[in-house]
Amino acid sequence: MKVFPDRLEGQLARGLARAYLIAGPEHLLVEESCDAVRRAARSNGVAERLVLEADARFDWQQLSGATETLSLFASRRLVEVRLPSGKPGRDGGAALRAWLETDSDDVLLLKCGAWDLQQEKSAWAKALDRAGVYVPCWTVKAPQLPDWIARRLAARGLQADRAAGRFLAERLEGNLLAAAQEIERLALLCGSDARIGVDELRTAVADSARFDSFRLVELVLTARAAAAVRCIRGLRDTDTPMPMIIAALARELQLVAAFQLRAPRMSETQAFEELKVWPSRRPPIAAAARRLSPAAVRLAVARLSDLDRIAKSNDRLEFWVALERLCVDLAGTEATGHVA
Repeated sequence: MKVFPDRLEGQLARGLARAYLIAGPEHLLVEESCDAVRRAARSNGVAERLVLEADARFDWQQLSGATETLSLFASRRLVEVRLPSGKPGRDGGAALRAWLETDSDDVLLLKCGAWDLQQEKSAWAKALDRAGVYVPCWTVKAPQLPDWIARRLAARGLQADRAAGRFLAERLEGNLLAAAQEIERLALLCGSDARIGVDELRTAVADSARFDSFRLVELVLTARAAAAVRCIRGLRDTDTPMPMIIAALARELQLVAAFQLRAPRMSETQAFEELKVWPSRRPPIAAAARRLSPAAVRLAVARLSDLDRIAKSNDRLEFWVALERLCVDLAGTEATGHVA
């Protein structure tokens, strides 16, 4: 049964299915949908959770072994299989279909990152769709984003007219994670049952210097150079403190470097857990770690030292120009990892 993310809570309220396939390129929706299934499992007495990382070296016999092994703590378990590639291969597809044919009381949660329509048509995906719930987490298109924002605001007890939704959609350029963070911030600023129009949003945006510093970092890490330049000019226009921007960039670049050190000897999830990085922050860091070489990251951190020196000299023009150059170089860097 296909259920879109905004309908998943309703489906879960009617009962827990045997299996869930949550897949798509929109990381925020994938993470939130998985969290909803985990909460529903706990509320239905599924007290134990077993996580399997299905990377390229994964032995799919572990899936059947997990089902055959009795739990020491609970009668039912949530068996969570994380498949970043979205492609289990022939052995994996067969193992998933075989699992669906068992009489186990366990619940399967299959989380896929990379995903497209061709994978949706595969035999194993169709089998999961028939036996359980398939939650496709597609990217929210620009024309649909204002309505998505309006629903999200309403869920947080806020009311906004269409003009306000369009304003936020244009400002956030279809970045769902940034939109969700902005809505959470607005809920904290405005409280529940507040009506928000464009004027109120403009005022709130003017007070969001700290948020926008993190927004700049995300744009840089995800290689969106043009949007990063627009963000920098917004930070400049609102007189955002220069040390705040340097600190935000330095912290995330250091996380990228630390992640790169761990990546060769452990899984992506293990590396992030060791670094204590929240799930919502992981995709941009992982994307930058794949795109930039360790040498490029070290050079970028060194250039931040130059930015700090310029900021202390209070040469504002030189600072903003140097910041734009650094961010464009980082965002525009291809897989070769060279930063000018």
